[in-house]
Amino acid sequence: MSLVPKDDKVLQEILQAAREIFSKFGLKKSTMEDVARSIGKGKSTLYYYYSGKNELFEAVIKDELDKHIKNMQRAISNASGPLAKLKALFLERLELKKQLLNLGQVVQQDFFDNFETLLNIKKELEITQVGFVKEIVREGIEGGEFRNLSEEDITLFSYWVVAGFGGLDHPVYTSDCLKHSDVFTEKVTGFILYGLKK
Repeated sequence: MSLVPKDDKVLQEILQAAREIFSKFGLKKSTMEDVARSIGKGKSTLYYYYSGKNELFEAVIKDELDKHIKNMQRAISNASGPLAKLKALFLERLELKKQLLNLGQVVQQDFFDNFETLLNIKKELEITQVGFVKEIVREGIEGGEFRNLSEEDITLFSYWVVAGFGGLDHPVYTSDCLKHSDVFTEKVTGFILYGLKK
């Protein structure tokens, strides 16, 4: 193993180039040589950082998700009150969906070839989001805005909210009332927190 530190600037150049190449050509048709050529480096530079195309693809997906997790954290911490924090989390999820749209086409095309890797990344994202929701719910309970719940119920609610948000990310319906907007987000978040109670 090399003791020479890896250059963050070069890493980011590689990830950005790979993101563009994968989005344009798909995973199967992209090569390490394509990525190296687009940043003006030799293939050996890429192989210093990544053992192959699949590892690079996984790094691109994780890098994109890491950026959005930081954005989620920032949005949640900038919002005041549990309802506003859930709304902020939901809006960041929608933004993540938009950003991953091109890579999503690649993921769909090569889904079965990368099934285990993508499933693990999805699980990591889900666990992170469940953690965010748990923190928001605990804050709401401590602040007297939400009723007391057991830890088991907080966990169940948190997984349910993340699953619900996930379902809204992939609508299969065409109704105009379900199109994303600020009003839509506000109402969905309200339904999640307060149900249909008067």
